[in-house]
Amino acid sequence: MVSNRIAGFELRLPESWHVVPTEMPGEIEGWARSTAEALVGGAPTLESPTLERPDAMTEDATEILAEQLADVAKAVVDTRIGGLQTAVLVRHPELGAVDAMVTVGAQQDLALDAFAAQLAAIVENSEEHDFAFAGRVDGTSDAGDVTGLHSMISHFGDLGIEGTAVLEERVVLGVFPAGCPDMVELTAIARSVGTFDDMPQEMIDLLAGLAVELEAA
Repeated sequence: MVSNRIAGFELRLPESWHVVPTEMPGEIEGWARSTAEALVGGAPTLESPTLERPDAMTEDATEILAEQLADVAKAVVDTRIGGLQTAVLVRHPELGAVDAMVTVGAQQDLALDAFAAQLAAIVENSEEHDFAFAGRVDGTSDAGDVTGLHSMISHFGDLGIEGTAVLEERVVLGVFPAGCPDMVELTAIARSVGTFDDMPQEMIDLLAGLAVELEAA
């Protein structure tokens, strides 16, 4: 008998992951710039942790990273979905790159089998995405059973060369607490294929930091 609903959740993040504020209209650029400055300024050089980078190199990395952080924040704000938790993975700030982004949100009254069928239908019928690969993912976490989709999505023309596709690696996972009709959904998008050695498993591992608060229905 179902007796609990999701009242809240929190994803505790490991090192190199950074939370993106979701409510900052008009302040996105300032947040992105200050965050990029802090990350790049505190990063060691690739050659040696004790060597200083030229000012021009530091400024270039800061500008590029700030632009990418702002793009992520704007995309989250534009979804107009309340209650999302968003974070970015920045392993090497000195390179000026966001390696991946993840969003976490809760959905009411969505069971594991229904969610899996929903993902399968998206792959089968999607007019928005061209799936080069799609495979089901199953696992477990302290917060509940996990199922989802690991996919490679082709984006044609992104390199400006006709017929050339860029692959985007994406993982969508649903976490289903026992005795609860609701679920928590995690969506992760990597900057490029190869960013992770095993993206589905690393995203399941990330769920070790997920705490879900339940309340009596």
